[in-house]
Amino acid sequence: MHAALPSIPGFEVAASSRPRSRGGGDYHAVFTSPGRRRMTVAVGDVAGHDATAARLVEIAGGLLKSRAAMPGRLGELMTSINRGLTRHLRCGRYMTLFLAVMMAEDRSIHWVSAGHAPVLAYDPMADMFAEVPGHDIPLGVDPEWTYRELDHTGWAAGALLVIGTDGIWEARNPLGEMYGRERLIERVHAARTRNAAAIVAAVDADLAGFRRDRPPDDDATLLVVKAV
Repeated sequence: MHAALPSIPGFEVAASSRPRSRGGGDYHAVFTSPGRRRMTVAVGDVAGHDATAARLVEIAGGLLKSRAAMPGRLGELMTSINRGLTRHLRCGRYMTLFLAVMMAEDRSIHWVSAGHAPVLAYDPMADMFAEVPGHDIPLGVDPEWTYRELDHTGWAAGALLVIGTDGIWEARNPLGEMYGRERLIERVHAARTRNAAAIVAAVDADLAGFRRDRPPDDDATLLVVKAV
């Protein structure tokens, strides 16, 4: 499922999300500030694929939307979301969440990762991918955990941020073979000169061709941010 997403000067963003069932556990969202100088992106994954998972996604989205406009750093925001969500998590449930803010003024990115990995960054100057660091734990594990913000300034034109859920690289074909992270990287690299929406579409098409007629085993969400 594709939907038009807001953006800010200097960045493009596109996403797709395909739930395994009606009780999907994936989450993604994009918010922009008044004046379009700041863009917040989020991708998360709740353990499970039932009605409870879907309800937790709804709660997490509400917490993020209500707190995103509040003053404070991203680490404080994620810490607040964790405390709010923990009240609703039971029976070992948890949620991974990658939360990032892009700033138009200095083409910077600030992020917090609540156990969501891997998140990939493409550097067009070096023509290489690297995993975006983030060592905090998933939401719902420890209500007292303090999350930490990381940042990087000065994105070059053509740089990419690729955030997915494990339903992409763990997807299997009829032979039981896994799609894998390397194939995801190869497909993104092949489409790297195109816009964010075309990169997402290229991965979607390749994943569908790989799976063929095998039903999905998990929800699959991909969000791509491109510096332009």
